[in-house]
Amino acid sequence: MKLVVVAPAGAVTGGPEAQHQLVFMANRLEPGSAAILYWPFNQRHKTPEPYQHYVCPTILRDQVPEDALVVFPEIWPEVAHTFKNRCALWWLSVGNFGTHGQRNLDKISLHLCQSEYAWDHVRDKGKRMMLTDWVSVAPVVRERQAQVVVNPAKDAGLLRPFVQSGRFQVAELGGMDSLGVSEVLHASKVYVDFGKHPGRDRLPREAALAGCLVMSTYIGSATYWEDMPLSNWYKFETLDEVIGKVAELMDRESPSASQLVYQAWVAKNRSVFEREVKELLDVC
Repeated sequence: MKLVVVAPAGAVTGGPEAQHQLVFMANRLEPGSAAILYWPFNQRHKTPEPYQHYVCPTILRDQVPEDALVVFPEIWPEVAHTFKNRCALWWLSVGNFGTHGQRNLDKISLHLCQSEYAWDHVRDKGKRMMLTDWVSVAPVVRERQAQVVVNPAKDAGLLRPFVQSGRFQVAELGGMDSLGVSEVLHASKVYVDFGKHPGRDRLPREAALAGCLVMSTYIGSATYWEDMPLSNWYKFETLDEVIGKVAELMDRESPSASQLVYQAWVAKNRSVFEREVKELLDVC
């Protein structure tokens, strides 16, 4: 075993999904090379149902091989001090670092970067490697409507004013499984991301795969072409700007070249991640 990935038990968000993807892909490339170690360490935990298709083996704290690389999410750098192993920190988000009161990086020998935004952030913190992720959407057939999709869990401040403007039919994502999210995306024309983009967020990419026209705030990783290769026309900073551009998109008959490029880039995320995992296994 080369990799042990520490993940929060029972959590169903973008970060934990990426952690399960890492274990899945590592074992696909080299069977038996990776396992999940759920936190808290002192009990057995079941893999959350949405991630069971990744078929990730799990281990307990006292089963971690001494020569394995232990990979922590960026929120837990100081938990590494409880291990004798080599330890890596996976920057799945830049903004969430420090939110759990942990900032000591002394035990971290490798920084894994889910975004170019994170790559820049850790450039003076030691050895680094890119380790992104990929997204997928359940295939469904729905009649596309003149509807805008938003995610109320990601809001840098303009989402509510946009909804309350009453200019558009808006569907808010929340409380849905992956199939429900896919159904809404496939039935909508535009997805607008109002978030802060602490890393490569999943929903804009899922929306692109579902055929939505994607718009985003110009914040965080969304300011990096490597993390969101979408023309700046589709990125906004003010309420008037996003309202005007969404109105224009509603009148379009087909996606622009920029949207098609973005969709193609998202579709390649998995093959890129596979190459990155292979490179990580090679240095373990």
